[in-house]
Amino acid sequence: MQPVIAINDLCKQFGHVQAVSHLSFTVQPGDVYGFLGQNGAGKSTTIRMLLTLIAPDSGDITLFGLPLRSRRKEILRQVGAVIEKPDVYPYLSAYDNLRLFARLKQAHTGKQQLLQQLELLGLAERAFDKVKTFSQGMKQRLGIAIALINDPQLIILDEPTNGLDPQGIADIRNLVLWLSRERGKTILVSSHLLSEIQQVATRLVIIDKGRRLLEGETAQLFNPAETIVELQTGNNERTLQLLAQSEWQQGLQPARQTSVVLKMHSNDIPALNKWLVANGVAVNLLQPRHSLEDYFLQITSGKQHVDDFTGRTV
Repeated sequence: MQPVIAINDLCKQFGHVQAVSHLSFTVQPGDVYGFLGQNGAGKSTTIRMLLTLIAPDSGDITLFGLPLRSRRKEILRQVGAVIEKPDVYPYLSAYDNLRLFARLKQAHTGKQQLLQQLELLGLAERAFDKVKTFSQGMKQRLGIAIALINDPQLIILDEPTNGLDPQGIADIRNLVLWLSRERGKTILVSSHLLSEIQQVATRLVIIDKGRRLLEGETAQLFNPAETIVELQTGNNERTLQLLAQSEWQQGLQPARQTSVVLKMHSNDIPALNKWLVANGVAVNLLQPRHSLEDYFLQITSGKQHVDDFTGRTV
């Protein structure tokens, strides 16, 4: 199957800052592909290169099997994008914004089609209200409506939940899932929030300082058997001794400064808590965290660069 996006050995430097360094990944048709990294990791720079807003220093980008460098116009007709906050006209209505951008994109759409597009994005009741009266979540949905005006095969969303309240975040999440499942779109969505990517992505890549750290299927990377449990007790030293002589000893991880750490299946956490209490352990904190979340926090802290989930450094 031919990838929708294929990035190979991509590099971009600004002055003394290496924003993107030998980055490679692929996005397959139908993917909701999570592009994950802390702020400043190189996500937006990569997306700007995908959209030809800036040129790479080296490396290759192929979209729909075509080289971006030589087939730019043909490729971008099949792409819709929202980069950070959507750039809309606040003193125009949602409908007039959509009509204006349809003309700019040379999309031959009538009034009824534009209104249907707004209805699909949940904006039908506010179609003729000025955008300056919209919440940030509504502006994001309008930005996505504009991105969809030419019915693109690929949708690129750069930090689409930034600045939104919980309801706005949920709305965007549901919209991404709907576009994937009901409209069959391939979606690249960037974020610095692992929890958000987990809920929508079929596959993901994690980058840090412009380099790829990990890429894989979301379901495999969030295996419930890979849950990290952090314990803080009244006496961590005694707790370690008890665990080392118990059925739980195989899951023991290197202790942290103030915590006892185990790796286990999430279904076994209640039994662990019951066992601790039965053995007279005063449990002050029992905090489960998926090992990918723990891993993400470690590898994006600048301590190391890795090539796979085993922790092998490169």
